[in-house]
Amino acid sequence: MPQDFAAPMDLASADMLRVLAQATTTVTDEYTDVSLPVTGTLPQALDGLLFRNGPGRFERGGRRYRHPFDGDGHITKLDIQGGAVRYSNRFVRTREYLEEERAGRMLHRAFGTNLPGGLFGNFFQMRFKNAANTSVRWHAGRLLALWEGGPPHRLDPHTLATLGAEDFGGRLENPFGGLSRRLAPLLPFSAHPHCDDETGDLYNFGLVSGSPNRLMLYRVGADGRMETPREHGLDRFSFVHDFAVSRNWLCFLLPHADFDVPKAVFGLKTAVGSLKIATERPMQALLLPRAPGAGRPAVLTGPPGFVFHVAQAYDDDSGRLVLDVIRYGLYPDFDDFTDLFRTPPDGAMPRLERLVLDPARHSCEHVSLGADVASHAFELPISAPAPLGAPRRILYGVGAPPERRAPYLTSIHRLDTETGRLTTRDFGLDITGEPMLVPGDGDDEGWLLSLVFRADQDRTDLVVLRAENLEIQATAPLPHAVPIGFHGCWVPRGALLGSG
Repeated sequence: MPQDFAAPMDLASADMLRVLAQATTTVTDEYTDVSLPVTGTLPQALDGLLFRNGPGRFERGGRRYRHPFDGDGHITKLDIQGGAVRYSNRFVRTREYLEEERAGRMLHRAFGTNLPGGLFGNFFQMRFKNAANTSVRWHAGRLLALWEGGPPHRLDPHTLATLGAEDFGGRLENPFGGLSRRLAPLLPFSAHPHCDDETGDLYNFGLVSGSPNRLMLYRVGADGRMETPREHGLDRFSFVHDFAVSRNWLCFLLPHADFDVPKAVFGLKTAVGSLKIATERPMQALLLPRAPGAGRPAVLTGPPGFVFHVAQAYDDDSGRLVLDVIRYGLYPDFDDFTDLFRTPPDGAMPRLERLVLDPARHSCEHVSLGADVASHAFELPISAPAPLGAPRRILYGVGAPPERRAPYLTSIHRLDTETGRLTTRDFGLDITGEPMLVPGDGDDEGWLLSLVFRADQDRTDLVVLRAENLEIQATAPLPHAVPIGFHGCWVPRGALLGSG
């Protein structure tokens, strides 16, 4: 049985929707280096900066964005040192953000929100707003705000000022010309890069529509230089958010959630509204050799459903690829957002599952991680830093109690993948953000840092937990309510030396 630290709650849909509305209120204030009060004791070993990214503006000119992925990127920085914490926040000032700030209204189409004016207001408005709102990553002396539909934006790690779009010395310039270049002058660089702690290499991808559709593969060295991108043709233009990197493979799970590009381009649908959903059909597992020329690609038949996030990937001794993934039985339809919480359909909850892919036999096997894992929702998985392709025994993430049927995530989880033991701390109505691990020394797992939105209190707290048992060590309330966002990173203080 899982170890729980609070009595699980079977929440009413009205409560969940009320708190979600509170948690998606536009941030109006920006703070610089504000000292936060601390309850409990911040470990002295915590010495660095926690950066978080997520939507911070949910409306323009009195018009609310229709999709939770559309809000403008908002960076929070929590500087922890000597048992104290200081807070700063800034919006990512993309070109589109600045133009709309000056105009006081929406000027650009977004992933799930069209401009006012119906078909005529959106016809052939092919350039979508780069929201820069999904993740923030530190690599090779650069702090990058990421959004998978466009290039990253470089930030000053000290002031959070936006320094402009990052094109990696021209490597992200779109070489394909014609409509492709009109749609995207710079190639997309997804929000889920993976860094190899042995070499410092950063791997990432981007999807480019066209004839053919192209999967672009990137490798950025420890010195920040990007190699010439590789490309792989795709039959379908699917919605792919994350991928897996092992010692041998780059693996992409391609769902039957495909964009109807003409309908989106001509303004007949939003980008997300153009998705042709058939997630009852099996996903395709596309395996590409990690090293160019090291083998042939393989396409395997996977399970049905949809995967936002991959928890880990490694090659076992027999040459099989082991994936721990967060799988939904169906694509979560955000156009029916309230229905997800009033009458959640079967398959609405994200589950952590293990897939074992055998490229030699073209097979995909599902392996149980235990009854407790199967019964609890699990999302936003993270693990300790390690070389890419090395197995991780311990995984952390957010989730919900087993009786929850709606994707309202209020728990923090710790899973031992070898024993199947799940430890979980539930926060009732409070919404938990992705926990970020700060590793300890030796056998010490370290600490988890999470932003927690406090229901009905108009407040967001930094919560610090002991990683090995989820005991709360300290909390620090932010000076204002901040949406918990999506993804972030921890940067040890020494890594910032020499970054300006």
